[in-house]
Amino acid sequence: MPFDGAFDDTYKLGIKETAAQLDISAERVDEQIFQEGILERIYRQIDVADLIIADMSGQNPNVFYEVGYAHAKGKLCILMTKNADDIPFDLKHHRHIIYGDSISGLKETLAPEKHLGSV
Repeated sequence: MPFDGAFDDTYKLGIKETAAQLDISAERVDEQIFQEGILERIYRQIDVADLIIADMSGQNPNVFYEVGYAHAKGKLCILMTKNADDIPFDLKHHRHIIYGDSISGLKETLAPEKHLGSV
């Protein structure tokens, strides 16, 4: 997701809190301390991640590029968005969640995905 305050509740309350309840570690690169460039760090974090959750809301080109990188690496990705129109035709067949404006709905939808934490 973009590093933008508009996504903070989605990340902190919807994703990170749900992951913690499922004993899964969830991190965004902007929470980490690192020395390499941010793109190198993002690629490295994708490389070591078991699961990628990507918020496609607003069709941010950086997020799309990073999802493409994750797909090329064979990573399991869960796409999510506030609006179904943000998931383009060629990605609609991938697992995705449409959460609208409901963080509680996002949490309820992500929680059943707990089995993915052991991938």
